[in-house]
Amino acid sequence: MNSPFPIAVLGAGRLADRIAAHPDVVVAEPSSAAVVLHLSADVSEIPFHLGAGRDVVTALPLDALPLDEVRDACRAGASTLHATGGFQSAVAARLTRSLAAATKEITRIDLHEEINLPEDAVYPWDTVPDHVLTAYYFAGLRVLEDAAFADVRSEAPVVDTEESGAVHTLGDRISYRSIRTRGTGAGPLRYRLVTTTASGTATATVDFHPTDDVHPADHLTCVELLRAVRPVRASKPGIVLRDLRITHLVPDDRLAILDHEQKSR
Repeated sequence: MNSPFPIAVLGAGRLADRIAAHPDVVVAEPSSAAVVLHLSADVSEIPFHLGAGRDVVTALPLDALPLDEVRDACRAGASTLHATGGFQSAVAARLTRSLAAATKEITRIDLHEEINLPEDAVYPWDTVPDHVLTAYYFAGLRVLEDAAFADVRSEAPVVDTEESGAVHTLGDRISYRSIRTRGTGAGPLRYRLVTTTASGTATATVDFHPTDDVHPADHLTCVELLRAVRPVRASKPGIVLRDLRITHLVPDDRLAILDHEQKSR
């Protein structure tokens, strides 16, 4: 059985106690932690900890980070970063990955996200700037495209803001609509995935409910962050991502450094 893993938690708010209660980890000060879980909107903290030799699992998307500083920090600290290590839409991305593996004839994907937010803060909608939210959805679109249309990389995504949320599209094949409400009495989180083929359309709907009075978006974020801790610690220096086809971490080509070296622990 693995012994509890020393981690530091930055910016988690009320989620810190939930993370600390997990039997696989023990929360420590950053100076004595092996991995930093980053739930803060302050991106400057990430290069600092990487440069100090601490691996970082952040819930922020990679495109929201200063990549040049991240590269330099990973080199200086022989450390590893996993971006978007915690975001509940990873569940929908895995579902898409499974469907794409089973059905090669998909011509279009439409993902609908319905989230009902309470007055208490829920990560990331009440804790990060709006432009970072957009980066989350763009990262999700790329995952969906890689899952179903790996042969072509589309141009930059487009976002259309709506009163209740936004629609993000990638070319003419993928759309990601987010509908956000407050206090409506609706279920807290739902995903509806519509895939189109030449023979018709298929729809899959997944509803999530609170766990121990924790909003499912926060619960899933914690799960994703904690699942990434040990694999990130075991990875080579650089940036890693989760390959949804084989569900483990692989190097990200945006930061291919120190490939010939192992970490010195």
